[in-house]
Amino acid sequence: MKKILIVLLTMVLLLAGCGKNGASSPQSPSDESVADQQKPSSSETEISSEDHAIPGSYTVPEGWEKSEKHSTDSQIFYIEEGHENDEKPDNISVHVGKNKYSLDEHEQFRDAIVQQILMQLDGIEAQLNGDGTYTEQGDLLYIFTIDEGDIVTTQYYIVKDYGFCLIQLTNFSGSETTEQAARDMVDSFVWDTEG
Repeated sequence: MKKILIVLLTMVLLLAGCGKNGASSPQSPSDESVADQQKPSSSETEISSEDHAIPGSYTVPEGWEKSEKHSTDSQIFYIEEGHENDEKPDNISVHVGKNKYSLDEHEQFRDAIVQQILMQLDGIEAQLNGDGTYTEQGDLLYIFTIDEGDIVTTQYYIVKDYGFCLIQLTNFSGSETTEQAARDMVDSFVWDTEG
């Protein structure tokens, strides 16, 4: 319990940098980098809300494919090509949800997520780290990494008013390329414009 409290305190201090001063008007990356990010190379696949129930679009990196076996209408799973039948394949899932927090209340949303993760980790030997930043598209992003030794789960919460997109990497192999694939999906994510 003492270890969890120390980790929580450290995480709160690390995340304090994403306070309200910068959150209400995130700095957007240059127009050139946004344009480059939104154009997938010929080996990448752009996924839009027309393809699924996720209200946004993102790029699936080369070498990754949708896992029909594990995906549902509300949560899409991706696995590296050739690993569909592995017992424990590295995977990336994409899920969109709603919450009761406006973008100005993002710290309360963050605290609720931390509380939920701590409840899920009760009795499990794991290290929890958190960070706050922005995506390449300028959206507020919270990153939580749960290291259980043989499994590392990284949760990327892209925050908007009363909602979020969770892109979650479950890494069994320890591969850095899977981490980069998940981050590329996060940085390419663009919310559909609400009309």
